Amino acid sequence: MSPVPQDPAAAYRRIELDARVEGSDALELTRVCLDEAIAQLRRAALAEARGNRFARNDALMRAAAGIAALQRGVARDNPLRGPLLTLYGSAELAVRAALADYRRAVLDRVSDDLRDIRALL
Repeated sequence: MSPVPQDPAAAYRRIELDARVEGSDALELTRVCLDEAIAQLRRAALAEARGNRFARNDALMRAAAGIAALQRGVARDNPLRGPLLTLYGSAELAVRAALADYRRAVLDRVSDDLRDIRALL
């Protein structure tokens, strides 16, 4: 079990995420990872707008972790495996690069791509 964050809102988000993951099948886990990555990119943008670098970087790291999980979860027999691995790999690199050089337009494109995939599920 992961430690409970000090921030009550973060604790509730963590509990909600854990509940969604528990007992999910592969498709639902993909949805969870997509939703979490999209939410964290939104959180990073809000933190950047407030000038809160710590919260921004925390959200970016969480988004990158969610995207990495998506990449690891692409089934070997998925006919879209190659394009998905390319997209997820590029998205993860863009998110990690934003830790040092935050570019809102790049992260907006990443978020749009993830939302497009989510809409197809």
